[in-house]
Amino acid sequence: MAGGVYQKFSEWVLLKNPKWTEEERQEKALVRRLDIFFCSYISLSAIVKYLDQNNISNAYVSGMQEELTLTGNQYNFFTTYFNIGYIICIPISSFLMNSIIRPSIWLPTLELFWGITTGCLAAAKNYQAVYGLRFVIGFCEGTAWPGTMILLLSWNTPSEIGKRLALYQSATSLGGIFSGALQSALYTNLNDVGGLSGWRWLFVINSIITVVVAGWGYIGCPDYPTRPNPLSKWLRPVDVETSIRRMGRQRRALPKGWNWGVIKSVVSRPQNWAIWVAYEVMGQASSGTGYFNLWLKSLKNANGSSRYTVSQLNTIPIASNCITIVSLIVFLSLSDRFQTQWPFLLIIATIGLVFSAVLARWDVPDAAKFASFLILNLCGCYANLFVAWIGTLIAHSAEERAFVISALVVTYYTLAAGVPLKVWPASLAPHYPIGWKYAVGMFAGAIPIILTVRYLDLRQRRIDDRLLDEETSSTPEGYATPVEETKSVDAATSDAAAGTLPRI
Repeated sequence: MAGGVYQKFSEWVLLKNPKWTEEERQEKALVRRLDIFFCSYISLSAIVKYLDQNNISNAYVSGMQEELTLTGNQYNFFTTYFNIGYIICIPISSFLMNSIIRPSIWLPTLELFWGITTGCLAAAKNYQAVYGLRFVIGFCEGTAWPGTMILLLSWNTPSEIGKRLALYQSATSLGGIFSGALQSALYTNLNDVGGLSGWRWLFVINSIITVVVAGWGYIGCPDYPTRPNPLSKWLRPVDVETSIRRMGRQRRALPKGWNWGVIKSVVSRPQNWAIWVAYEVMGQASSGTGYFNLWLKSLKNANGSSRYTVSQLNTIPIASNCITIVSLIVFLSLSDRFQTQWPFLLIIATIGLVFSAVLARWDVPDAAKFASFLILNLCGCYANLFVAWIGTLIAHSAEERAFVISALVVTYYTLAAGVPLKVWPASLAPHYPIGWKYAVGMFAGAIPIILTVRYLDLRQRRIDDRLLDEETSSTPEGYATPVEETKSVDAATSDAAAGTLPRI
């Protein structure tokens, strides 16, 4: 066992394995550098993104509701205005990152802006101010998740992508753990210090952390293999060459730039429509997990006092994030191992169906509700499984991958801006008689849709394999085959350094 641990250590840190070829060693070196620099940035960014997106929930149960005299569905509108900003940003961001501004400039700069705006929430005096600030935060955060997904798919192969997606999303869950623990500590130690309530201190501390992480992004974000970030000195020319070669071996299309053919290809392929529907249905089905702390807050002792203290309301939901992390590590590691995603999506849809049904019934012991809320967090890996699937489903076009991922996120947040007001209104908390029946229906509907995506994927693969067999003397435009890659990689790397290649 000790020998196996040492071997793994040597392979990742020392890059030593007598069975490796020189090309394999270069690949391992590239992946290690990406893990150390790029993955460290996106992981920290994921943590602060979660903090700044969801700290409103911790603040709400920690005195914000009473201090700002919030009533009715005003809490829901905090999320609605955030989502509106998020939706508006995504198409703008996609165009700018692919045409005008490097991701290494665009992503950290917007992160800097949303960090500053988060700090401004500490000065909010009424719900109208919160509405405006949440809109700005949502707009700035709108580029982070889809932009990160596109960059990860640009650098990692199908056997690597799952673990990196798990790392990124696990960092998001760590943000949830950190948020609850941080708010609990602030409420205990800083409440009324300097005349600020504990929930206001939460926004101040979150703001400072976000600004620091944004600064690292200008160096840690590598941009694209065909146009690397000049500030990423950790990314060597040999790493760029290796990346281009290995993407060619995976038949992962090189960037060619946007044109109307991308739109035509997206809308003409039925599997794109099917995976879009499957993603949105799973997203709607999983939306109830965020109301755990509101249910906890509603529980009373026999004398009418709250069953849980403010500190407990912030720390108990940490268990939800821990379960999500386990789900991400297990299911996405398995997706790398078997290089498939659909069986695991079926498993989590079935889990969601069963335990949403428990909450839909509601007249069950509190222990059953408690367990159901926690177990439903196993479904938290669905989005990353879909992204990994898209990486192989749309290997033929970098632009099409970017378009589909952006469309998924825009639709998700469009639905999230309005559906909760009808399905999960705060006025019906904590029971949500409509919401849990809605979740049951969505999970049940997701199963046949996922199977449909699988069928369309297999059909398209047969078509692509037949076309590939018919090719005798040429390669489809935008690909670098193993035969041609040695001849073309030096020129491609030179052009990349000069900044003349198109961006994704």
